[in-house]
Order: sequence, then C-alpha cells, then structure tokens
Amino acid sequence: FCVLSNKIKTADEALHVYRDKDVVENCFDDLKNHMDMKRIRVHSAAAMDGRLFLQFLALIYVSSIRSKIKKDEKIKYFTVKKVMEEMETLVKIKYSNRYGQVFTETTPTHRRLMDLFNIKLSP
Repeated sequence: FCVLSNKIKTADEALHVYRDKDVVENCFDDLKNHMDMKRIRVHSAAAMDGRLFLQFLALIYVSSIRSKIKKDEKIKYFTVKKVMEEMETLVKIKYSNRYGQVFTETTPTHRRLMDLFNIKLSP
C-alpha cells in the first residue's frame, strides 16, 4: 500500500490512520453482513430511525466485546460470534422456592468470559 499525503509525516502515523479507517470499514461490514442491514425492510421513516438506532446500539456492544476480548491472552483470538456461541449454552435457572437461582454447568471458557465482563456467576 502507498499513502500519498502532505499531512502525514511518519510511517507510524500513516499506519495509525490506516488502522482507524479499517475499523470504520469493519463496522459498516458488520452492519451489512452480520447484523442484517443489507435491506432495511421498513415502511415508515420512524421505523427506519428505530431500526438504525437499534443497529447502532448493537454495534456499540459488538465493539465493546471486541475490545474486551483483545485484552485477554487466552481468548484474544475469539471472534464476537464465537463468544456469543460460547455463552449461548450458559443458562440461568430461577427457582421459586428457597434454592434461589443456579447456572447450568460452566466451562472454563464461560468462567473466563464472565470474569472478563465482570459478571458474577453466584447470586
């Protein structure tokens, strides 16, 4: 790649600008391909505004998940989809009597993700 500019003076700065641009492109790719925004399929402007707002919130959550998993050495290569699939198997069961609530069996990956996101497994 070649970057032509009279503003960017160093290679480090050029790489930083390129990576920032890549983050924005990946967000649009996520919206289109992973969050079903290829076609909006709405019949009113209010519905379109609502759908875009919800997609924006979802994108914030996805970005937050990405940034948190990058900080952990053991799961930094997980994708957001892999994290969601992993956590999908964890179920919280609430009892109406004295037992309160319990989680289904947790794996080491479940526990690591719960710690990473500061979610407590016990009531």
